[in-house]
Amino acid sequence: MEKVNVYIDGPNLLGAVSETIKKRVWLDPYKLANFLIDDRTQKVEKIYYAETPYPETSFQLETFRRQQSFFGYLHKYIQSKQVVHIRGHYRIDKMKVPQYILSGLNPSVQKLVASLVWTRPVEKGGDVGLAVRLVRDAFQGNFDHAILVTEDQDFAPAIRIASSCPGKKVSISYVNNSFRNAMALRNQCEEAGFIQITRANINNCALEIG
Repeated sequence: MEKVNVYIDGPNLLGAVSETIKKRVWLDPYKLANFLIDDRTQKVEKIYYAETPYPETSFQLETFRRQQSFFGYLHKYIQSKQVVHIRGHYRIDKMKVPQYILSGLNPSVQKLVASLVWTRPVEKGGDVGLAVRLVRDAFQGNFDHAILVTEDQDFAPAIRIASSCPGKKVSISYVNNSFRNAMALRNQCEEAGFIQITRANINNCALEIG
């Protein structure tokens, strides 16, 4: 049997699924991983799921609460060692109106608009942790086939390094429609295969989190 590790970029997948079905829905990572393989010839060895807890004060309370409910559901897989949860951290960035926008404004309002400042939470570290594990597992021989669920082009170097290891195959898995299809990442990593996450996969893995 071919040993398969599945690496899931949680926020990236959440965005694609939410756009596809027009509502914010988390997927069961264990079910999804097993839908992506051919169980006649493949076996899932390990699942890595990267998603960082939202800062309670920086997101809408309902969004924060629903993510916490998802993590509660995920805990059973973590306890049974079926899923490894990778967490990064949130950095709170101060944001200002970009100069290219200011330069197009009437001089009478430029100063006022330039003084506007707001904060935005930016997730850091989760995707790096996922990429590190992909490369580490390739060099340590922990899989025959790695499936990476993302469209983030920052993963391209990790995919190329893992694919260059003798006997290791890497596939990108993602939804495939006109607005989300991971095509830019796929074009950068022509050595990688592609496994489509279908609407049926989404429906079968969707979690009803109240």
